[in-house]
Amino acid sequence: MDKHPVIIVGSGPAGVGVAALLSQCAIPAVILERGRIGESFYRWPKETRFISPSFTGNFFGAVDLNAITPKSSPAFGLQREHPSGRQFTQYLRDVVNFHALEIKENVDVKDFRVTDDGSIALITSKGRFFCRALIWAGGEAQYPKKIPHTVRVGSTYKTFPEGHHVIIGGAESGMEAAYNLIRNGSTVSVIDPSAPWEKWYSDSSYGLSPYTFARVRFMEKSGKVEFIPECAEDISENTVRTESNFIQLQYPAIDSTGFDTKQSLAGKLFHFVDGHAELTEHDESTKHRNVYLVGPTVQHDKAIFCFIYKYRQRFAVVVDNILNRWGEYSPVIAEYADQGFLLDDLSCCDGECAC
Repeated sequence: MDKHPVIIVGSGPAGVGVAALLSQCAIPAVILERGRIGESFYRWPKETRFISPSFTGNFFGAVDLNAITPKSSPAFGLQREHPSGRQFTQYLRDVVNFHALEIKENVDVKDFRVTDDGSIALITSKGRFFCRALIWAGGEAQYPKKIPHTVRVGSTYKTFPEGHHVIIGGAESGMEAAYNLIRNGSTVSVIDPSAPWEKWYSDSSYGLSPYTFARVRFMEKSGKVEFIPECAEDISENTVRTESNFIQLQYPAIDSTGFDTKQSLAGKLFHFVDGHAELTEHDESTKHRNVYLVGPTVQHDKAIFCFIYKYRQRFAVVVDNILNRWGEYSPVIAEYADQGFLLDDLSCCDGECAC
């Protein structure tokens, strides 16, 4: 019987980051990963880069935005400001090795059971694993929404032939697709009723990042992009129809409408409200005790934790709750708080920049 105090599912930045904190708090944990460490980042298109910049300001009170521990920095380890997905996996491996984290790769978690004694049993491709606490860090990138008659971007934008392409969705992934297709010689129509290309927000979780707005300006100057602030009312193999446009497709429309984590085991582990997991103030499931969520799908009312610099501040919230429940204590939690890695007062998330 394979028993562990804590099991983490997923070895992306959320899974590795919370595992590193558990290790520092002397809580044994194992990460189960159905692919390789940072698998989703291997699947990024070759051209994709982090939109949040990395810069090593850790020891002046400004930890690298893409760091998952207070004393590490992708900018330092990779010497990159906007790393690619594959480059970022090297940073994840560096953190794994530094903290000697236990990871079992190629283990696909298929289902779970709550046993009579209250422990959690995970049914996997490599047998059963048991734990007292389960942390779901499965992310969202491997669970895309699916629109009939559309395609998703694969390993590179170069697989799309030159011509005119229609993109459904104008958020970060849609804008990146448009930018790369234009650079490769195509013209593009981007359809999104929320028109994110027109709006600025202090919190980039609600709109486009500055990095992406620079690309929007490039596309507008190129004359090769058409922004349509309407809903795609009908999509077929050959046409896309909006309220005031009827577009004859040269190639299948590209789906950039985001993800649906309910497709994963998270759909059983958590109640979902308005598309996101319902959580306690400690990021624990309201459906199953001792089941926690970390990563980009954490949301509390208007506070959306979709960037690393945001959701890393919830690792200590989860671990502190586990420690308290087990009657244990670690000074590392206070150290994380001192370094800006613990956010439990969400009232500060409602502000707007003055200029």
